[in-house]
Amino acid sequence: MLSKEDLALARKQLNEQVERLPEGQQKEAARNQLAGMSDEAISAMVEQQRGPEGAAKEQRSVFRMIIDGSIPSKKIDENKDAIAVVSIRPVSKGHVIVIPKTLARDSKEVPTGALMLAKKVAVKMVSKLKAKATEIQTSRAFDEVILNVIPVYEKRVDVNSPAYEASEEELKEVHGLLRIIKKPKKEVIKKTVKKNAETEVVKLPRRVP
Repeated sequence: MLSKEDLALARKQLNEQVERLPEGQQKEAARNQLAGMSDEAISAMVEQQRGPEGAAKEQRSVFRMIIDGSIPSKKIDENKDAIAVVSIRPVSKGHVIVIPKTLARDSKEVPTGALMLAKKVAVKMVSKLKAKATEIQTSRAFDEVILNVIPVYEKRVDVNSPAYEASEEELKEVHGLLRIIKKPKKEVIKKTVKKNAETEVVKLPRRVP
């Protein structure tokens, strides 16, 4: 974990990178993502960029580190193409981001499986969060494209709506309501039935070809 001074410097440098982006949806999305990053996420990002003795490594976005588990997240579902996690800086309660497992530089590179996962999450939002509707929209941050699944309650919201810092209690509640619980496969145990201390053999009629 970085010191407070290093964390402050890292946030400042990241913020300067964001502010150099042209005005528009991409810049606003990057601002929201950066504002929502925890100290642990910032620290993990910096450490990933350093070699054994501080040498620079290939820069990886926060989304790539969520994918490989370097940064903890509240994952609710996944498939072979993408994972869905609860946004820590939502525009409405229950906002989920779907991250392609293979980096997508633009919307055309987002795999079909990511959109399928987003639609699956949207259906669950209506049933579990009692959302009146949902919005599935792309956004670009840290030079890659992700999908946003946004529950709509009373007023319309989208990726450009004001975001807020969700409390840990809210994040846990949303995670508990939306996550898919994988049922363990039942183990089939074969039993040998014994009769009079001898194994009973069940004989089946022989089929004649």
